[in-house]
Amino acid sequence: MERMVLCYHTPALAYRHLRETGGLISYVVPELESRSALESAVRVYLLLTRFAKSQAVDRLLEIAEGGVSQREQAEFNQITADLRELARPCLELDVFWRDTGKEEL
Repeated sequence: MERMVLCYHTPALAYRHLRETGGLISYVVPELESRSALESAVRVYLLLTRFAKSQAVDRLLEIAEGGVSQREQAEFNQITADLRELARPCLELDVFWRDTGKEEL
């Protein structure tokens, strides 16, 4: 499988294989959808803009600086969930559009 993915430059094939054979991937990589490059790029922009406007980066650094306390745990979890949601369209661009410029699945 690895040779095929590398030879044909198909990261989408690697993603599909990991999803179908590795149950632990869902703990690390969010579920991806094969969207158009434009749709994924717009989602990256909108989510990134919203995240930046929320000042969540500043708050994340404040929380992380002193260690996550029980009082801050829920807020920390929300910020990391927002980052995970931001990662989704970034990964969709990388997995489905890298190298070929067209959808792989």
